Amino acid sequence: MTSVARISRLTALLSVLPLAFASACSSEPQQTMDMTPNPTPDLMPMYQYKAATIREIDLDPGNGPFGNAQRVVLDRVVAVTKVDKYVNSANQQCRYQIWVQDPLCTMPPCGLVIKAIGPMAPSATSSGKDCPSANNSGTLLATIGDGDNIRVRGKVVVEVDSVAPMTVVEHQLFIESFEEMPKDSTISPLVLTDTAVFGQFVTHLGQTWNKYEGMLLTLKPTAGKLSVSSVSGGGFRTNPGGTDWGNTFDSDYYPAGATAFPVVGSLYQSITGVASMRHGGELLPLRNKDFVP
Repeated sequence: MTSVARISRLTALLSVLPLAFASACSSEPQQTMDMTPNPTPDLMPMYQYKAATIREIDLDPGNGPFGNAQRVVLDRVVAVTKVDKYVNSANQQCRYQIWVQDPLCTMPPCGLVIKAIGPMAPSATSSGKDCPSANNSGTLLATIGDGDNIRVRGKVVVEVDSVAPMTVVEHQLFIESFEEMPKDSTISPLVLTDTAVFGQFVTHLGQTWNKYEGMLLTLKPTAGKLSVSSVSGGGFRTNPGGTDWGNTFDSDYYPAGATAFPVVGSLYQSITGVASMRHGGELLPLRNKDFVP
């Protein structure tokens, strides 16, 4: 075979390779999202994401345009907590969560929780402390932290409180991809001073959880101080109002060397926390400076 002939055959072969490759790709089954650990960004299937705001998601009862199974993109949100880890007891999965807020939102609710599914927990009795750290979780939350500005895409899951009257609703966004953005937006806590409102932050029963979902709040009475009235394995309660606080981030707000914090009878001018809808509602202090004596 002459050199010219060999070159012609090679050229013909190369000309059909793209078509063969395209044909092979087109025959592959379409990927679908399920509740398995998050794939890496470069392996993400392509979905149509609807532009949304956090408030639009928070106001959806679950069956609307921003409700269950909807895929949305939030153009810019700001993380207001560090990443927390816990075990989903129903399927023994390690899960990771971080609360974010919309810096442009002026009418609550303005926040929600972003979640990611990690590896299986070591045992059926495992708790979050038994799961890998967020940095080693292999999830998309591994590199996101308090104060980060991100554009995020994901799938909405709406979960209603299982305890009567079942009025507290948590809107979750299971992350599928994200982009880091310049840290030029920050979130300041919304200060609440009306003690009547404090009484509406009672687990399962409070009427105000949904209004302030996922938001960083400071409870600061105009007169007197907040008094710690009781402490339990799940958090503590303050008066006036009987407000329920959770201890999700207690390892961050405990003073060095303390075996218990806060203690019954302690007084504070204000306490700051993020409004979590999980477990029927609880305010979560994040660091020791959130307690102002």
